[in-house]
Amino acid sequence: MNRLFSVFRDARFVSAAGLLFVLAAIYVLGFTFDVEMAWVFAGWSIAVLIWIAYLVIRWTIARRESNAMASMFSSQTEDAVKAAPKEKKQEIDMLRKRLLEAVHTIKNSKLGQATGSAALYEMPWYIVIGNPAAGKSTAVLNSGLNFPFSDKGGQAIQGIGGTRNCDWFFTTEGILLDTAGRYAVQEEDRNEWFGFLKLLKKYRPKAPINGIVIVASIAELTGNRPDLTITLARELRQRVQELTEKLELFAPVYVMFTKVDLIAGFVDFFEDSDADERSRVWGATLPYDTDGRANAVSLFDQHFDTLADGVKELGTTRMSLNRSDGMSPGVLTFPLEFIGIKHHLRTFIATLFEDNPYQFKPIFRGFYFTSAIQEGVATHATGERIVQQFGLSAGRRLTASISSNTGFFLRNLFSSVIFADRNLVRQYASRSKIRMRYAAFYGAVLVLGLALGGWSWSYMSNRQYVANIQADLEQAQKIQANRLDLASRLEALGILQDRLQQLQQYRSDHPLSMAFGLYQGERIEHKLRAEYFKGLEQVMLAPVASNLESFLAEVNANAGKLHTPARNGGGVVMASTAASAGNAGSATLYKDAVPTNAEDAYNALKTYLMLGNRERVEPGHLNDQLTRFWRNWLENNRGNASREQIIRDAEKLISFYLAQAGQPDFPLIDNKLALVDQARENLRTVVKGTPARERVYSEIRMRAATRFPIVTVVDIVGEQNKEIVAGSHAVSGAFTRDAWEQYVESAIKDASTRELQSSDWVLKTSTNDDLSLEGSPEQIQKELVRLYKADYANEWKKFMQGILIRDFTSFENAVQHMNALGDPQTSPINSLLQSLYRETSWDNPSLVDQGLQGARRGLMDWFREAILRQTPSQVKLELPGAAKGARQTGVIGKEFAAIANLVAARGENKDLSLMKGYLEQLSKVRTRFNQIKNSGDFGPASRQLMQSTMDGNGSELADALKYIDENMLTGMPPAERATIRPLLVRPLMQAFAVIVTPAEQELNRTWLAQVYEPFSKSLATKYPFAADSRIEATPGEIAQMFGPDGAIAKYVQTAMGPLVIRRGDTLATRTWADMGVRLNPLFSANLSRYVAAQGGAAGSAGVNAAAGPAQTNFQLQPIPTPGLVEYTVEIDGQTMRYRNGQQEWNTFTWPNAQGQPGAKITALTADGRMLDIANFPGQFGLEKLINAAQRKKLDQGVFQMQWEGAGQHVALRFRLISDARPGNTSGANGASDTGLRGLALPSSVVGKDPATADAETQAAAKVRS
Repeated sequence: MNRLFSVFRDARFVSAAGLLFVLAAIYVLGFTFDVEMAWVFAGWSIAVLIWIAYLVIRWTIARRESNAMASMFSSQTEDAVKAAPKEKKQEIDMLRKRLLEAVHTIKNSKLGQATGSAALYEMPWYIVIGNPAAGKSTAVLNSGLNFPFSDKGGQAIQGIGGTRNCDWFFTTEGILLDTAGRYAVQEEDRNEWFGFLKLLKKYRPKAPINGIVIVASIAELTGNRPDLTITLARELRQRVQELTEKLELFAPVYVMFTKVDLIAGFVDFFEDSDADERSRVWGATLPYDTDGRANAVSLFDQHFDTLADGVKELGTTRMSLNRSDGMSPGVLTFPLEFIGIKHHLRTFIATLFEDNPYQFKPIFRGFYFTSAIQEGVATHATGERIVQQFGLSAGRRLTASISSNTGFFLRNLFSSVIFADRNLVRQYASRSKIRMRYAAFYGAVLVLGLALGGWSWSYMSNRQYVANIQADLEQAQKIQANRLDLASRLEALGILQDRLQQLQQYRSDHPLSMAFGLYQGERIEHKLRAEYFKGLEQVMLAPVASNLESFLAEVNANAGKLHTPARNGGGVVMASTAASAGNAGSATLYKDAVPTNAEDAYNALKTYLMLGNRERVEPGHLNDQLTRFWRNWLENNRGNASREQIIRDAEKLISFYLAQAGQPDFPLIDNKLALVDQARENLRTVVKGTPARERVYSEIRMRAATRFPIVTVVDIVGEQNKEIVAGSHAVSGAFTRDAWEQYVESAIKDASTRELQSSDWVLKTSTNDDLSLEGSPEQIQKELVRLYKADYANEWKKFMQGILIRDFTSFENAVQHMNALGDPQTSPINSLLQSLYRETSWDNPSLVDQGLQGARRGLMDWFREAILRQTPSQVKLELPGAAKGARQTGVIGKEFAAIANLVAARGENKDLSLMKGYLEQLSKVRTRFNQIKNSGDFGPASRQLMQSTMDGNGSELADALKYIDENMLTGMPPAERATIRPLLVRPLMQAFAVIVTPAEQELNRTWLAQVYEPFSKSLATKYPFAADSRIEATPGEIAQMFGPDGAIAKYVQTAMGPLVIRRGDTLATRTWADMGVRLNPLFSANLSRYVAAQGGAAGSAGVNAAAGPAQTNFQLQPIPTPGLVEYTVEIDGQTMRYRNGQQEWNTFTWPNAQGQPGAKITALTADGRMLDIANFPGQFGLEKLINAAQRKKLDQGVFQMQWEGAGQHVALRFRLISDARPGNTSGANGASDTGLRGLALPSSVVGKDPATADAETQAAAKVRS
């Protein structure tokens, strides 16, 4: 059973069982989650490989440690031989050889065959300790164990080892370390003892020993005084404590009482025992108590009594079986003598295993009685006590001996008990190790927690990310649901494209929140790409392919009309290579292809072939041609969508499509081979007629374009500035300075002197052109250079014309852009102009002259200083052919001389240039904008900057514009000025444009505070501003707001004055670069009413008494009214009484200061009742009276008015005589309208768009009506 348990505890069995469990778990998980068997097999393979790796690593470690141990034996035995006296060197050397042979024998034993070279390490090691002469070595030697080299002259290697004070007993079942007895009882050998333990710990770190055997002689325990027994037990207990501490383990302790044969009667009692009985264990094996709760003394008493009872029964049995008179007296005395030694052994056990808070309690595994050899005089302790007690005479002492090759009770003790307990040892954790284990445990828990947290975080993030992608797909589907328009499809593709671009970025650098091995982006990306490319094929590739096929069909139909376009300056362009990959920046982006143009036909055919073969894709060429052959289809199908939005979406799709050219899932079209063959044949015919010089030049351009990258604005200014500066043209890589210096120049020289071979995959042709047959190499080279420089200059002109400073969308955005534009070191404008200068100045002879002059000046300065010892003076050299005082330029440099003039150093200060001065101006603008931003409220500072800019004084914007016009552009040709000035001025214009809105907001806030809110609180609810109000505004209140001295007039003069132009009562916006505040049309149209002196009301309060108020003179003529006897009209104290008599005109003056203000009409009926037809008291009584009448216009400016009230009506005729009020109109309306009735002020005076202004105007007009 123990052997079976040992198999289950074996590490190899456990690891194999663990492997089977893992394999079963993988299968169950695969079956549960419906995983393909291929993945299950892959999991099994990985698990098996890990298990094999574990076995290999374990075997390697054991082998290394075993080899290290064998090396220890070898080195220390050599040291022992060297340290031995001369007379013993031969003996010690022989012992050393036997020790090494023993090690070799163990490795080749049965155990060694199972574990290989690790046998020495895998075997159990037991340490034997005890006082000197306790019989340790004798017990081991006579144990009956199998020593592997017993046939070579001995049974053990004695006297050599770690310190020559430890015997190594190698058996086939284990290794016994018999330590010197003095280690147990002598303090002076403590260092040597600790050194020995250190060696054990070093070479067997996990389990230096498997158990401790404490050997004590019964003769010594029973023959000494009790205090000596206690002292011995304590010393041995200290050795056990040291073993526990130094080796850091808890090992079972076996107490072996030797020399039991010296107990009187032992020989007689066991002389009839056979070999099997002698090999048995005589003692007690106790339960393995790792907690130390068992009482060692109680267990000893219990089991010793059991053994004593067994001895008595055995003695009784022998006496009963022996019928003769010759029975030895030892059979009778031995049980008594055995029982008599109990109290001696009990004292030893009690001391050895006593509880001590300062020591670890040993694990008491058992106590055993052994006899290695049977010789010496037996003790008669019990017999002597009986003799003394009863006064008997002492008899003969028993000295009989037994002949035996092995001792008593040793064989099975080692084989079946001690060696069988090899796995009971367990490690002891010291304080430092406990701390380390706690640290390791909590560290592992922390790592596990972090891992679980990270995995949870990653799982949740990945799940949310997958949900977001799914939401994008659903949104794309929802956008296209029940819609067939192009805009919805482009929008859906844009959503998927944005997600794909993010997924591509996440391939190499996905967020930490989605890491930890759970990233799902790659799995989803494949499906998303498939959906995206499917939509792209429908929206872009299919229309483009259809247009290309239609175009090529037209080309074939017009094969006889194919021709090559004429080149500016003479010559033609060869069709076969004119539109090569490098021609990405051609100016045909918005030019329709012509089927009779061989160059367009070639480009179309090349594009058609590229779309069908990803290996031939050239992004630069496709970018141009896809736009050309897709543009018309987009225009025809855009519907109501914005053209700009469609173009932006299309460019976005093209850019992403071309970026995927190297991917295996790059979508392709199926070429119509018959169409391709016919187009090739027709183009070959045209190419045959192209001059060889043109073919060679085009071939050089094509090769240069494939070797050098195209140049865009973004390439120059960087990705960080692409939102500031944009460009609409890309320069072919063939037309760059690097291309000229590294390839084109040498290629032209080679082409002018030798034959050039070229091949065209588009037309499947190869040509051999030898230009040396057409003229001298110098002439040919000159012509090729002329063609190249002409195209070079045209490319960079188009590039310059396409540069654009993007709009500033907000003040914060303007600050960010100005920070970049105004940086003297990294300004994108400076980078552009410096790059333009570098790319367009390389053919200027002046640059070569400057270098040559510098070299000559340097040589002469060195000669003067080093040879003549003179201080060099200013040297002026004039090279032959150089115009005095003029800068020499080449063909390209002449076209871009303005750029060179801006960036070239001026004067003696080599760092000073016009461009540097311009950047300093921009830097000042940047500083001013940051000051405005830091102020918090943009309005006041923006209004002040706007005002000073228009005044041209104290404004960084005005100073910068002045610097541009008066310094940078002076003397510049109109054509170059028209190209360069927008680039320089645009940042200033954008900066000014962005402060217009804050300035308008500041003006509106001032208007609200000074005019609108006071008007709304005091006048808006009073008559005449509120037509239905019964409360009239006083003349003083009106004068405070309206009139030439009112709040409105003051606002226009102070707040708006610097930003507008006033001509009388007309306002116009003051502009800078055609920009200014936007006046509200409602405010402008009514300004004359706001600031004019108001008749009557305003006049009475606002003018002096001598002048008096402006007055109106009019006449009223009564009309007979049936049912009335008479009626009376009273206006400001002036009365007209009519009794149905003669109808005469009566004159009235309004306002009349002598009368009571107001207007009323009363009537007397025939029955004597007095009726009030109309009654309007107050300053505006006449106006209210007229407004309450039903008016009818008659001839000669006469109006008939009728009032109804109290069931009667009164009619009068009205005629205006004179009106001194400003803004008057003739007629009844003019006589009654003061210009204020129903007047409403706008809530804002600037910044309104026309639609809002019109709405306010209509609302105000409705109120007045």
